[in-house]
Amino acid sequence: MSTSVKMPRLGETVAEGTIGSWLKNEGDYVEVDESLAEIETDKINAELPSPVAGRLAKILAQPGETVAVGTDIALIEESADVSAAAASASSAPGPDAAPVKSDAQAATPLLNARDEQKVATKPSPVANRHGEQKEEEERQRISPLARRLAREHGLDLNDITGTGTSGRVRKEDIMAYLEQHSSVATAPVQQVPSAPAAVATQPAAVAPAYITGEDEEVVTPSRMRLSIAEHMVRSKRTSPHATTVVEVDMTNIARWLQQHKDEFKRREGYGISFVPFVMKAVCEGIRKVPLINSTWTEDNKIIVKKRINLGVAVATDVGLVVPTIHDADQYTLAGLAKQVNAIAQRARANKLTIQDMQGSTFVVNNPGVFGTIISVPIINQPHAGILSMDAVVKRPVVTEDDAIAIRSMMYLCLSFDHRILDGAGAAGFLQAVRAKLQSYGREVDVY
Repeated sequence: MSTSVKMPRLGETVAEGTIGSWLKNEGDYVEVDESLAEIETDKINAELPSPVAGRLAKILAQPGETVAVGTDIALIEESADVSAAAASASSAPGPDAAPVKSDAQAATPLLNARDEQKVATKPSPVANRHGEQKEEEERQRISPLARRLAREHGLDLNDITGTGTSGRVRKEDIMAYLEQHSSVATAPVQQVPSAPAAVATQPAAVAPAYITGEDEEVVTPSRMRLSIAEHMVRSKRTSPHATTVVEVDMTNIARWLQQHKDEFKRREGYGISFVPFVMKAVCEGIRKVPLINSTWTEDNKIIVKKRINLGVAVATDVGLVVPTIHDADQYTLAGLAKQVNAIAQRARANKLTIQDMQGSTFVVNNPGVFGTIISVPIINQPHAGILSMDAVVKRPVVTEDDAIAIRSMMYLCLSFDHRILDGAGAAGFLQAVRAKLQSYGREVDVY
């Protein structure tokens, strides 16, 4: 029986991926979750684990090839004697055989094993291509065929607008540009027939969108920045954004953290902050208003997600990524703190896995760590909403008995898809989140 290996979705908005290199050759035996290939997207690079144990019968997508999510890229042949054959192969390896991995290595398809696997496998031609064209690929994503056409005609990719997914330049874009380029060059000849020679010597050029001054610098966006830009524009174009804000009294939580966070970190080995408290409260709000945990489909249906998988916006040196904490409502406060710490470390070390980037249903953003007071986030498509938590700031507040007290206050800002929710539903969600956060007393049980 053959099992197809498909291009995974590395992120909610990623529609395609590129084969960086194959870590196994045709005919090699692989274990379940053993790394098969490196997959590259605008957001992250990750290793693709094998879904089954068996023999890699056929590779359908070659290194450097970009294919849509869900496309078959390889076939693995499962058989009853796979284990015996694999054991035989490992006991008598040939000169080209890949070294056998330990169980711990095979069960951990993370990017920190990439260097070892690259040494163990035959160097891929894509490595040389990446070295020669790194600067070009950083400027703009293009298909291999379009890249070749651009080189043949000496075109600057920054002058060409891509019409493919995420602004990807296709062969059709190159041909359209060449046709337009040609018409621009020949148009003056028709208008001024008396001086064809002068016109012929004029090189056709496209006027720059902006002329840089002496005190200015041109910065070419990275692939990730171009992807983020495209996604933000598409999100605003897709969802009718509406925003509502509430103020939350975080005094009891702030006092508990001040008294216990150092002890908690010494005991557990990781820190705890306001983020797990907000995430726990968001789970409570989703239970009260399930529509906030949904998505609007192209055929005008609303799909309500029963699992609460919270995306966490993480700022890295190269851009913003949104990995996922699956079934966030099943964790305690301490458990959420552990998950947030682990996933943030993987994101900043560029070691996010395929599973980390899939399946989120709602996003919590924390710009408050940078001191922001109020921020209005853009929805991470195809979600129904996104919540920003801003800085917890001490200020004088009028209490219920008309006294003035110094309290630790925070603004929560919800951007929501107005196709799915009205203001009353969004306000009901925020009310539930605020009620949960303000329900904590002086003593907090984080376990």
